[in-house]
Amino acid sequence: MDKAEFLEHFNTSWQALLSAFQGLSPEQMKRAGVTETWSVKDILGHVTTWEQEALQALPDIQAGKPAPDYLQLFGGINGFNAYMVLAKNRHSLDEVLQNLTKVHEKLLRLVEETDPAEFADESPFLLCLRANTTDHYPEHTQAILDWRARNAI
Repeated sequence: MDKAEFLEHFNTSWQALLSAFQGLSPEQMKRAGVTETWSVKDILGHVTTWEQEALQALPDIQAGKPAPDYLQLFGGINGFNAYMVLAKNRHSLDEVLQNLTKVHEKLLRLVEETDPAEFADESPFLLCLRANTTDHYPEHTQAILDWRARNAI
């Protein structure tokens, strides 16, 4: 995959996520049960968290440093996710949506400015980027769509 192909997939996956919650009321966005106890708001905060993690990790990876060790820091990915969802619960829906847009725009700029050589198949940079974006968005897009179908929303 080259940089142009990645950017196309990145943008398409992102638009699919945005479309998945389009038209929901604020009350629907905050209703638990989309993914276990998470609401759409929680999912969007979670997606933003992982984009923020990418923004922090990618420059380190480019500098030859290892990616963060979530097992050592939080007992694993699930521990980190649970911690961050609780931390973001105090944010309003408007704040979550603003952060979603702001952080995504920063990540998009970083991707656009990155040397195309970083997009070589299986490079540490690309693996981290995909894990936090194009491999991640579809999981949550589908969860929202499934929830909407179950609830006829």
